[in-house]
Amino acid sequence: MTHPYARRIFLRNLAIAASAAAMGLPLFGCGKPRMQALAGGAKLKVVFFVVPDGLAVDSWRGGAFGDGLGLWHPTANADDSADFQLRDVSAELTAHRAKSLYLRGVMLGEGNSGHNGWNVLLRDRAAQLPSIDVVLGRDPAMAGLNPAFRSLFSGPHAGIDGSPWFVSWTGAGAIRTPERDPVLLHEAIFGLPSRAVRAAQTRGKHIFEPALADIRELRERLSGAQRQKLDTQLDSIEQVMADMEDELPHPGECRVDTAPESHPIASAEFRTRVQAAHERVVANALACGITRVATVQIARSAEQLNILDVTSAKNPHDCAHRYAGEAEWSGTRKWYARRAKLFMDELARYDDPDVDGDKLIDHTLVIVTSEMADGAPEHQIDMPLLFMGGASGLLRNGSGNGRYFSIAPQADRDHHTGNPVIGQRFVDMPRIWNTVAAACGVEPPYPGDVVTGIFNNVS
Repeated sequence: MTHPYARRIFLRNLAIAASAAAMGLPLFGCGKPRMQALAGGAKLKVVFFVVPDGLAVDSWRGGAFGDGLGLWHPTANADDSADFQLRDVSAELTAHRAKSLYLRGVMLGEGNSGHNGWNVLLRDRAAQLPSIDVVLGRDPAMAGLNPAFRSLFSGPHAGIDGSPWFVSWTGAGAIRTPERDPVLLHEAIFGLPSRAVRAAQTRGKHIFEPALADIRELRERLSGAQRQKLDTQLDSIEQVMADMEDELPHPGECRVDTAPESHPIASAEFRTRVQAAHERVVANALACGITRVATVQIARSAEQLNILDVTSAKNPHDCAHRYAGEAEWSGTRKWYARRAKLFMDELARYDDPDVDGDKLIDHTLVIVTSEMADGAPEHQIDMPLLFMGGASGLLRNGSGNGRYFSIAPQADRDHHTGNPVIGQRFVDMPRIWNTVAAACGVEPPYPGDVVTGIFNNVS
């Protein structure tokens, strides 16, 4: 079905802006970012895709703080190279290699906080500030169409056992709870009137009434020459709006997928279907322009819900600890990486809401990471960090073959052990989020400088 949201918001703001401009009046809060949005053009979307218990950055017998020779980080002969080889887990994302930037040399927190890494994964080390998804969502530069979803938080299987170990925060001690049921997530985002009413709204001219009502309200506040001048503008504005009803470009609309089927969200049997439903709903919300920032947190640290596609004998946390066999250890990590790949596939399926002819994936940055590097030593050095997607051309992800980039030469943190690949100096994770913020046109929120070489517009 056609979602009328984008069309109605566009027309409403256009009419108000045109009226105010004609009168020489202020634009009532329509600052530069909003006027850029009205003018159209590419708009970057950002998704944080968080998986639990690391992505096996160390080998099967990697040691106390690991050896950095595991199943995630690509191997390359240079710190910055398009000639690299993916490992067993990262190879699950081969289909999207061309638009991928594999970063290496990052440390989270003190490097040894174990499962507590979820406290600071997306924010400052002191855990006092909002997480980066909230920071971006609050800024007008990253505004979507619905202020209620400034930063969408999807949590497939996160905290279903009552453990609120979530990665998104509005401030010190203020944790956000994700929506864990994809059916409820869909209803919250796309909760529109009945299909008959929607059809009438799409066909009927009364979809312009919000704009006309605002203009008439403005008229009542004016008098004399200004009011007369506005009266002369109303006829022309109504005609423009009538003309545009049939001429608005395709990105002004979106298609809302059918609501997901309802399944028990705490059941391992339906785990894959629930996960896939979350991915579709989030992609659909981005495709409708309702939000431009989202976090998808798969489960929680020390995850207990079995992945039956891999094993019914051990939960993913035990597998990360290597309590099961090597196949289960790698298999669970591959499953998480595969979910990131399938989410990218969803983004490739939708049209972009802002640029006609482009796909959603062309203007989305997906950041894959975890609250720890590896689940057996439970450390946070040499963190898994992957940037994927077209990102509106801002991401420096190579020239068609992807890119491996060790940022260790820009390190600002020391670790007492380190690993034999990177050494003992690492980049502090909040600097990565500062860099993402800067790329989005948002003031970097955390202590520390940006990291250079990741985005074309950040230096």
